[in-house]
Amino acid sequence: MRVFLIGHPGSKKILKASSYLAKKYLPESFEINYLNYGNFNDSNLNGSNYIKMGNFRYKGIKSWSSSLFNILSNVSDEYIIFSLDDYLLSKKLNLDNFNFLLKKLNTNEKYISAELSISPEEKYSNQYSPSDIYVYKDTYSFTVNTQWRVWKREFLLEIFSRTTHPWSFEIEGSKFLNNSEFKSISYCSSVLNYPEISALSKRNKNKISVLGNQDQDIKDLIDLGYLKERDLIFGQWKIGVPSYTEFKGNQYGIIDLIEDENEKKYYKLMLDKCLH
Repeated sequence: MRVFLIGHPGSKKILKASSYLAKKYLPESFEINYLNYGNFNDSNLNGSNYIKMGNFRYKGIKSWSSSLFNILSNVSDEYIIFSLDDYLLSKKLNLDNFNFLLKKLNTNEKYISAELSISPEEKYSNQYSPSDIYVYKDTYSFTVNTQWRVWKREFLLEIFSRTTHPWSFEIEGSKFLNNSEFKSISYCSSVLNYPEISALSKRNKNKISVLGNQDQDIKDLIDLGYLKERDLIFGQWKIGVPSYTEFKGNQYGIIDLIEDENEKKYYKLMLDKCLH
């Protein structure tokens, strides 16, 4: 299985960390490819490949979809994994559950992608059992997104052909999918648990969130020089984000800082899935 992880010039600073965790938690048979603008020394990517998308300054973010369309049009695989590069993995891929999802995609022509992440929370409610397939409703806002997901490549190309930048991909892509006969699915048991809050955000420039990553992994990444402790935070709120140093070894402590009860519930679920 080929994995394509897309980034931007600012995300290059986490590629060593991202590739270290990808190598640790994904099967050796998976080919991991990082796509970004400009050059990067792929000898620093722990065995992963680097694919240059072009010059960001020349083409800009509005060429995002067209650049990906051109690159992935030259791939022959029927299925690929596609995601942003700043969702840092925290647990091994459950290969049995992954293959179960892949089989569902292969046997149902209406299913065009399978999300591997924790969300949506609804699939953990009493109306579903752990062996159920969750089918995204056409009222769901982001049936197309940039979380870790297996795609039927041809359908992914169709969405790229109709969109421009990452936000267009998610918003307009979801509208297109929701108005079609096709569906995205997920599994009601764990497949690939990781923090769905991106490590990087404009809300906290020059900071990297490691909330939901294994404590030992964070320590190892610091020791390897892939991350700097002073840059690390837990979460991506606009104001008052706790530092890693402040809550080191006590990630659940940040839940007490959250006022909204639904948000508290989600963060508790995420930490349970990622850390235990």
